[in-house]
Amino acid sequence: MKIVESVCDKYLLNEIGHVPSVFGKNEYQERIDNVRHLMGEWNYTHLVIYGDREHFSNICYFTGYDPRFEEALLIIDSDGKLTIIVGSEGIEYIRLSPVEMDVQLFESLGLMGQPRDTKKNLHDFFRSAGITENSKVGVLGWKYYLESEQNNSNLYFEVPHFVIKNLEDIVGWKNLSNAGDLLMHPDYGLRSTMSVNELAVAEMAGTKASQSVLRVLHSLEEGRTEIESSKDFLLDADPLVAHPNLNFGEFNAGLGLASPYERKLAYGDIVNVGMGYRYSMVARTGIFVESKKDLPSEKEGIVENLYIPYFKMLAAWYEALSIGEPCGKVYKEALSHISFEREKFGIALNPGHLINSDEWTNSPFFEDSKYKLKSGMAIQCDIIAAPGEPYIGAHVEDGLILADSQMRKSLEELYPESWNRITRRRTYLKDVIGIELSEEVLPLSDIQATLNPYYKNLKVVLAKG
Repeated sequence: MKIVESVCDKYLLNEIGHVPSVFGKNEYQERIDNVRHLMGEWNYTHLVIYGDREHFSNICYFTGYDPRFEEALLIIDSDGKLTIIVGSEGIEYIRLSPVEMDVQLFESLGLMGQPRDTKKNLHDFFRSAGITENSKVGVLGWKYYLESEQNNSNLYFEVPHFVIKNLEDIVGWKNLSNAGDLLMHPDYGLRSTMSVNELAVAEMAGTKASQSVLRVLHSLEEGRTEIESSKDFLLDADPLVAHPNLNFGEFNAGLGLASPYERKLAYGDIVNVGMGYRYSMVARTGIFVESKKDLPSEKEGIVENLYIPYFKMLAAWYEALSIGEPCGKVYKEALSHISFEREKFGIALNPGHLINSDEWTNSPFFEDSKYKLKSGMAIQCDIIAAPGEPYIGAHVEDGLILADSQMRKSLEELYPESWNRITRRRTYLKDVIGIELSEEVLPLSDIQATLNPYYKNLKVVLAKG
């Protein structure tokens, strides 16, 4: 392991170009056809998909529509017919969708105090969409549950009670089931892999998010508040996957998810920064000093005792990735590089997870996981070390795609700008950071796997060697 001066900037392409973030009609139709196939395997006659401002991804996946102020319900039947039920705010906005749907207005899905002129109730809408006493209905919210969590886990739903009650009145409990796994299971869930078009959108998102984080890191200045520094994110019009994070000091940075506030940056502070557009997330946690000699006394040894073992784990995780590899093996290989116990090192959550238009879809990375990595998976390297005081933590989060030879060929032909950026990142990781990626691993961040031990001197990075 060594500390080197990075020549990162020569590998970056600052001209991002443009990739449409709205998919075409054929893309949505293919998704609908795929879910109909799964419905047949599970004997569902209908899927009822719930969405709201926070939990938009499952409805958006099939329609491109994301509820902005309200709730919405999408019904897909076994013939592929789509019925979407929206409130007053959504009835015009849904015209942006390229998908053919039967659009119904149900004002009770809207905000309180708005007009309630529609005389039909939800029971009537379900009936008109073809749901009868003999229907078998799969309900999708934003989770599904394991038997280890709940007995009869298929009968637990994270959607509003009034939706379940109206369905139960029609089909009974025996014909209701949580079907969230059809989209979010880490093996067969449709949103666990992406098409080449989705990959290009993810690459664009990763490029913008990483450059945004890099701008903030470069602009850090003693005395500036979190809010003042957050202006350097330079957000554009594309929707975010989460609120931006920027926090200074042990307490604020240790929270991990706090929005910027009035805390001023002081020399020696721990800094936490994170930014993500849909299909991406880039995050960093480090210390604002210029060199080892400037470390506060209580943080002496942070490079040797935290950053270096963390980086070894990070590099091992990246180098273990390849299509067909069991995720439990990747997990074991990465954590084997910690020189002391996982609990003492403070490894939180899973060492990596799947991402889609929502920041965390599911994770196949856990001890003894038998799930295998597949082409088209969009994965966040999200290894969080949080040992607590005095070191607080380390976090280097970036996204990548696993792509077989056919997907890589399609990406290069259809999206040459994205392919060029990916190629340059792979070169940077090999030549500067020393990480040897499988040819199937396509990095999406301009600062992929870059651990800067000193945030006041970003030319210094950790590297293998």
